[in-house]
Amino acid sequence: MPKQQMVPVTILTGFLGAGKTTLLNHFLKGIDEQNVAVIINEFGDTSIDSHLVVPTKEEIIEVNSGCICCNVRADLINRLRNLNEREESLDRIVIETTGMANPAPVIQTFLMDKETAHSFESDHVITMVDAKHIWQHLAEEEPGQQIAFADVLLINKVDLITDDEKNKLGQRLTHMNPHAKQIYTTFAQVDSRDGVGKKSFDLKNVVKIDPTLLTEMHHHHNEQVTSFVFQEDHPLDLEKVNNWFAYLVHFKGETLYRYKGVLYIKQLEKRVVFQGVHMLFASTEGAPWAKEEKRQSEIVFIGKHLDKQELAKGFHYCRASFFAT
Repeated sequence: MPKQQMVPVTILTGFLGAGKTTLLNHFLKGIDEQNVAVIINEFGDTSIDSHLVVPTKEEIIEVNSGCICCNVRADLINRLRNLNEREESLDRIVIETTGMANPAPVIQTFLMDKETAHSFESDHVITMVDAKHIWQHLAEEEPGQQIAFADVLLINKVDLITDDEKNKLGQRLTHMNPHAKQIYTTFAQVDSRDGVGKKSFDLKNVVKIDPTLLTEMHHHHNEQVTSFVFQEDHPLDLEKVNNWFAYLVHFKGETLYRYKGVLYIKQLEKRVVFQGVHMLFASTEGAPWAKEEKRQSEIVFIGKHLDKQELAKGFHYCRASFFAT
């Protein structure tokens, strides 16, 4: 396939809670005239993010049950092949990786798998950086890799830090990756043309960072970080939910890297969508439940040293009283 006909691929990465899904929503609204496929990977057995992406004409493809840079990489290749075999052409593919992903094996997919490399090319590697919380995680492997392999760094939540902290962070990021363009933003509000549309991926820079990129590699995550998903068909009590999340934020915030989900609240006709990062938590009113739609709460927790039984007990406590057992 001639190079001009290859489908560009944007890889969107960043540590847990940096704002990738919010950016994805802004991005999709900005290119609504294009035919785009979105591949979302979740670190766990289910994808909450697919519920958080705004309804658009773009196709959302979920790749779950693991990290896209590890055991589901073959699944990614198969999904790309299926997209390539369709009659309808694509203008772009966007891959939103889990916050625990090392971008290197994902980039490698578009360089070493012959069929994939023939049809697709990496256009951008965009890494979201949580300006408020990144310092807590720089000692861990994944955030450093995500920053190092980016050609665009979107530093999000700058409204939560001082100018001095912003300057210090910019210097640290430049030291870690002097080739990446830095864009500072709040609520992931950025012109899609700043990050997408002009090819900025440069293999020479990436190979300098990791000379083994063009050889087979294996990636291992921090085994202390785990992911748990809870589902509940019975409605939840709003007051109990508020009490439980207040407890989690106050007492467990440091170990909760990311928590998000959709809640079925007894007192409300609309679903509640919530997201949290450490001790920052926010919820919004979502779309109304459809008449024939199954109403269900679904929550995912990702963090270090999490107690699954304690989380399950707290979630069960939130059930509306007349359903309690």
